[in-house]
Amino acid sequence: MTTTSETPTHEPVFFSKQPILDGDRRIWGYELLGGEVRQGIFQVFPQEESAAASLSSSTYYGLQDAMERGKKIMVAFDAGSVVEGLPHALPAANGVLRLSVGAALPPQVQKKLKALRDDGYEVVIDVNGPEAAKAAAAADILAFDFSAAIPPGKSVNGKTVLLARNVRTQEQFHTARNLGFTLFQGPFFKEPELIPGRKLSSNEVSRLHMLKVMEGRDPDLEGIAAAVKADVAVSFRLLSLLNSAAFGLSQKIGSVDHAVRLLGWVHLKKWLRAVLLADMAGQDDGPKELAILSMQRGRFLELVTTEYDYWGFNPETMFLLGMFSLLDTILGMPMAEVVELLPLDAKLKDALRRDPNNEHMPLFNLVDCLEDGDWPALEELTGRLGMDQDTVKKAYAAAMDWSGLLLTSDKEAA
Repeated sequence: MTTTSETPTHEPVFFSKQPILDGDRRIWGYELLGGEVRQGIFQVFPQEESAAASLSSSTYYGLQDAMERGKKIMVAFDAGSVVEGLPHALPAANGVLRLSVGAALPPQVQKKLKALRDDGYEVVIDVNGPEAAKAAAAADILAFDFSAAIPPGKSVNGKTVLLARNVRTQEQFHTARNLGFTLFQGPFFKEPELIPGRKLSSNEVSRLHMLKVMEGRDPDLEGIAAAVKADVAVSFRLLSLLNSAAFGLSQKIGSVDHAVRLLGWVHLKKWLRAVLLADMAGQDDGPKELAILSMQRGRFLELVTTEYDYWGFNPETMFLLGMFSLLDTILGMPMAEVVELLPLDAKLKDALRRDPNNEHMPLFNLVDCLEDGDWPALEELTGRLGMDQDTVKKAYAAAMDWSGLLLTSDKEAA
């Protein structure tokens, strides 16, 4: 999917995106993983449009929605790309360029970085050694890689250390915050922060019960429809989703009964699942992101198992598995407790507990590679599973776009 040409093409570079959180777990922005440096940003959009105009107006992977919400978009560039002006592909109001520096910055790079900052861009410099520390004056934000070593929480040349990258666990997050870091990026946000003695609210119990009834062998359709209609919040969110422009229905849906008649139960169930999950997550940035990521996982697993008929797994069941895979983090409870509340068989419960011997684990490992931008591991794993890497990436891209419907619906309903 990625090409080596430096001219724009119609074939997009593959991106995944990972949220960057502040100390209160609010989303500050997103880092794009996989499309960096000179093979990246100019190839993301069609040749007939300028990259900057395309990015600022595109809904590609939900970036437009993120920018409309005031979130930053961070992309890595090398020094040569900075001098060539590639960061201008990002809109100045939202654009953040990350530069990894292994030596002193050449004067032309320093000059270009100053011009970019004057234009409104923010500059992040990875601090990887003493020479990089000397480059701190050219940055708005300094970044340390927590996967290499935990750095001291001190100023570098008078500059406050702000961004902790590749934070993998909740423990690392708390360590970084105690050291004075204020921004955090990495897979830690998908790990549950367990709340001792956590009890489900009546709202959560109701949503989980509705999910359990929906997944029964002989679901009471009239009963479920009545339960949805009796719940004002769920009804409103469901109808807002189905009537959103992104959903593209030719006629407006005025009631849950109308939705059942128009879509049929099988299709409606998928969207109702999404609404129930989003409702449990709530409207705060971080939990809402987890709900969207859950739906993205479900859709990806459904698509990839449809494409490959992987071990005969049922694609709809795989959708459900992906959708439930972050419930422990959303609810702040151990997955071992959460799975007992879910309508799943023993093998699927083991998969959600991440049992290393479970037959579904290779697919979860595939998801981790894509979400965390671990491209060498993705190449090795797809080869071992007999999957085409481009096909897998396209399925993931489609899942990202599909899950963005939740954002669109909430925004239109507001």
